[in-house]
Amino acid sequence: MAAHGECIIGSLVEAVFAVIGLVAELVLGVIAGMFRPVIRAIRASLGTDRPSLPAEVKPRELPRDALEGIPAALQADKEAKAVLPPGWRDSYASISCDSEQIGSVVIGTEVRLILEPDNADRDDAVRAEIDLPDRSTVQIGYLRRGHDLGKNIAQGRVRCWFASRRRTLRAEGWEAVLFVAVYDP
Repeated sequence: MAAHGECIIGSLVEAVFAVIGLVAELVLGVIAGMFRPVIRAIRASLGTDRPSLPAEVKPRELPRDALEGIPAALQADKEAKAVLPPGWRDSYASISCDSEQIGSVVIGTEVRLILEPDNADRDDAVRAEIDLPDRSTVQIGYLRRGHDLGKNIAQGRVRCWFASRRRTLRAEGWEAVLFVAVYDP
């Protein structure tokens, strides 16, 4: 009987700490939101603010065999980094999307990564867009936090392709995986 009472007390303590953690997270989120403009102003005055994207940044060119080999490798479910020339590094990034059109995107389609320096929600916001065969443009989501690609995108040193997709637990949601190549000599 004593073990049962200890179990109930342990569960209550866990529940109390969960509630305290939730309240602390909400309070810190509000405080961070209030100070975001101040932090941006300080960054801008120190010159450490993320560079904004010029009107037209031409993406770094890749050799023709790499431009053809990367989509082919992704479609064949092979490692695409094998076709990258020297000076380029690869990574994969995942994004979540609610667009139903992502289900019809062809593997190997080139993706544009667009900086959003004025995004009020995130300082490191990078939007991912693709062109569909009917010439329409679809936003497929945002890169997740901590991607560290902002400066390279601003300099046109990032190329990106649609690598795969899968349904999320939410019926209308998708998760997309992007193959990202960064020129980094």
